[in-house]
Amino acid sequence: MKFSIASAFMAAMMAAKAVTAAPLEARAPKVPYLSGFNLGANKPNGDCKSTQDWTDEFNKIKSWNPEFTTVKLFSTADCWALANAVPAAKATGFKIWVGVWAIDKVKFGNEKAALEQAIKDHGTDWLVGINVGSESLYRKEIHPGILAEQIWDVKGMVQIAYGASQIPVGSADTWTSWVDGANVDVVKACDVIIMNAFPYWQGAQIDGAQAVFQTAIDNTKAVIGDKQLIIGETGWPTGGPDFGAAHPSVENLQKYYKSTGCSLRASKTPHFWFSGFADECVVDESNRQSEIEKNFGIATSDRNLKIDISC
Repeated sequence: MKFSIASAFMAAMMAAKAVTAAPLEARAPKVPYLSGFNLGANKPNGDCKSTQDWTDEFNKIKSWNPEFTTVKLFSTADCWALANAVPAAKATGFKIWVGVWAIDKVKFGNEKAALEQAIKDHGTDWLVGINVGSESLYRKEIHPGILAEQIWDVKGMVQIAYGASQIPVGSADTWTSWVDGANVDVVKACDVIIMNAFPYWQGAQIDGAQAVFQTAIDNTKAVIGDKQLIIGETGWPTGGPDFGAAHPSVENLQKYYKSTGCSLRASKTPHFWFSGFADECVVDESNRQSEIEKNFGIATSDRNLKIDISC
C-alpha cells in the first residue's frame, strides 16, 4: 500500500477531529487489574477452534487459578474467532481482550466488521479492551499516521456508535516501538498502551531477565505520559534455539514466571502471558508462523501446565 507522509498525517488528523467532540482524547478508560493468556484461534492441527474448544480452554485456564478470567485474542475474524469465542466466554464468565489486525486495508475492514457483529450479537459485557495492530510498527508494515487513523476509527465505532465508552482502545507493539519518537501520533491516539517485551529476544541470560523486562517497562512509561500501560505479551520458550545468552528450557520458563509473572500479579499490573497452550497456531497478518512461538506455551498442547504457576 503506497501513501505519502502528508496524506497519512492528514487522514489521522481528520479522524481525530471527527471524534474529539466526544470525551475520547481527554478521558482514557481505566483498565482494572486483569491477568490471563494470549490464545490463537487454531488448534494444533491447524483446524479452527469451535465454541466447545474455546469453552474447554477457558475452563482449563480457570482451573489453574480463579484469578485467570481474561484472554487476549489476536484476531476478530480469523477462524471466526469472536463468533466462536464470545459465546464460550459468556458461558464460562470469561472476558476477552480483542486484537484487530491493521494490515492491510481489506483485512482491517473485515476485522472491524467482525468486531461490530460480535457487539451487535452479544453487547459488550464480554469485552474488556481492544488493540488495533499487533507489532505492525515494529515490523514497519504501516505508517504511524495510518495506524492512528485506524485506532480513531475503532474508537469511534465502539465508544461512540455503540456507546461503550468504558472500553479502552489502543495498539499492541514492542517497547522499542513505543519509545520511538516517530510513533508519537499512535501514542496520542491510544487510550492505553499495550506493550510486548521478551527478554529472550533481547538475548538476556535468565538470571537477569527480570531486570531487562523492568527496564522495558520503565523506558516505555517514560514516554507515554499518563497513559495506562498494559502488558500485552511476555514469556519464555521451553524449546528451540538459544538467542544470544537466552536459553529455552522448562527450567528457565519456571524461573521467568516466578520472577516476572509473579511480580506482575503482585503489583496488580494488567497483563497477558504469551502464551496459553503450546503448539497452537498463532499467525500474523501475512500468515507467517514462527516455529519458536510454538514453544512459548505455559501449558502443553494437551492443556497440562509445564511449570508451577503459584506465586
